[in-house]
Amino acid sequence: MRVELKEVMEKLGVDYILSAYETRPWFLYDAERGITCSAEVRMGPGEEDVQAEIQFLHDEKEGEEDSGETSGGLSSHGRLQQILLMRIIPAREDKWVPVFLNINGESYVNEVYNWEEKGCNFFRSCIEAIQMNELPDIEKLIDTEMYDSGRAGGGKRGRVGRKAPKIKPGQLLGMKR
Repeated sequence: MRVELKEVMEKLGVDYILSAYETRPWFLYDAERGITCSAEVRMGPGEEDVQAEIQFLHDEKEGEEDSGETSGGLSSHGRLQQILLMRIIPAREDKWVPVFLNINGESYVNEVYNWEEKGCNFFRSCIEAIQMNELPDIEKLIDTEMYDSGRAGGGKRGRVGRKAPKIKPGQLLGMKR
C-alpha cells in the first residue's frame, strides 16, 4: 500500500491532514468494566512519520498488589495495555507506506496478505466503536479484520497448501508409454 498522506489520514479516520506534532485523539470510559480506551493518530516531528495507537487503561482494583510485571501486553503499573501500534513513513513521490503493525503484542508485518490495509481497517473499526460509545471487542475485530485471505503465500493464520495437483490425462486412464 503506497498512498498519499491525505488517503492515509482517511483510512485512519482523520478527515484532515495533520501537521507536525499534531494529534487526533478519541477516548471512551466504560465504567462497568473499569476500562478507559484511548486511540490516537499523531504526526511525528518534521512530518517524518504517522503513528496510530490504541490503548486500554484498566482501573486499579482495591486490594490489588502491584508487582510491576507484564504479561501479554498488560502492565500492572496502572494496568496499561497497548492494543495497536502502527507506523507509516513517507516513501517516494509523496507516497506513504506502513512499516510496522503490532496488535496485542503480535507483529502482523508480512504475516497476513494485505496487512497494511487490514491494519487501517482494524484501527478504523475500533474508532467507529468508540464513536458509538462502545468499547471495541478486540478479539472479534482481530478475527473479522485481520484474517488471512490466503493470497500471496500463506502464513500462520491463513490457508496453506491449497494448490491443485497436476494430473496428466494418460495417468487417469492407466495408460503406459
